[in-house]
Amino acid sequence: MILSKVSAERLSRLQEQMARAGLVLSGAEVVDVVAIAPTANMRYLLGFAPLADERPCVLLVSRDNTRLVVPELNADQVEAHTSMTPIRWPDAAGPHRAFTDALSVLGIKGLVGTPSPIVLAADDAMRADALLLLQEIIGPRKTMAAGELMAALRMRKSEAELEVMARAAAVADAALMAGADVCRPGVTEREVAEKIASSFRSQGADQVDFTIVGSGPNGAFPHHEFSDRRLEVGDMVIIDIGATLDGYHSDVTRVVHLGEPSAEERAVFEVVLEANRRGREAAVAGARARDVDRAARKVVVEAGYGPQFIHRTGHGMGLEVHEPPWITSESDTVLEPGMVFSVEPGIYLPDKFGVRIEDIVVVTAGESRCLTGLDRRMIIR
Repeated sequence: MILSKVSAERLSRLQEQMARAGLVLSGAEVVDVVAIAPTANMRYLLGFAPLADERPCVLLVSRDNTRLVVPELNADQVEAHTSMTPIRWPDAAGPHRAFTDALSVLGIKGLVGTPSPIVLAADDAMRADALLLLQEIIGPRKTMAAGELMAALRMRKSEAELEVMARAAAVADAALMAGADVCRPGVTEREVAEKIASSFRSQGADQVDFTIVGSGPNGAFPHHEFSDRRLEVGDMVIIDIGATLDGYHSDVTRVVHLGEPSAEERAVFEVVLEANRRGREAAVAGARARDVDRAARKVVVEAGYGPQFIHRTGHGMGLEVHEPPWITSESDTVLEPGMVFSVEPGIYLPDKFGVRIEDIVVVTAGESRCLTGLDRRMIIR
């Protein structure tokens, strides 16, 4: 089996985590085998994941070996992208024999009639039918989610990953301004979203992940997406967008206003702007994720809008739009250089408007730095 240098290093780190799981994960034990589905986790470990469907496709990792079990119709594609020789299974035969053979090579064998000593860690996003098949073959003593094991590897981005994410952020900045530039009375939210999507595609994005355009009262719904509502003079408009570039995601939010904002709108905006600043300042190595959330939330609460800040302050980002670390008021994750996450406080006033300002920050040995490059001031059109 031939692996790229990056894949070999990442798989080696996973195997180290498996052996140390009892020390690094609460309530965990030594893990005997990790099963990874065609998810962001597989893309991280192998540099590629085939299209996921009902056919089980699983990377099996023991503490000293790996095997990749793949449906016949995906096998050539997987081999071309990873240089690995997968264990193939045809539709007519089904996957049972292929998985049994792969696990046998790894030294993972079910013990018929007796409890198996094996501890299995399965990809959090694995289909239930694939997991049930593995459990049937192995008969593990314990099955656990592999999320924490993988998060321990993926949360700290390499310099190469950060370079891709910086490019993705620049593309998102340009797309947001393309959308802001068409915001005017009579234009629909859908038309603004289409302009943003067009900008993403023209800049080479792999795919457009989301285009939230919430105007007026729709801005009070944090995940409104877009509608056929026409923008009006006096509207506050939240634009929250993201796309994938070279496998990595972007996410940025800014606020546009049509005409002069009211005193209330300005006041709410300034509270969110200050909360964003305080959150970014708290994002330093050695702090905990909850320190970032609490720093941002304190500003909103003291201004009297605590109940209107109805979500966490942020989320990690990389191969997925939402991934660890989670920036919540209770998260005790210690921030380390290379961690990337959003700082996005918001205030939402039902039937009136909403304000959210979002930046993507990278933890460094000193002050955090922003991948987002846009001015945070309200964009008035």
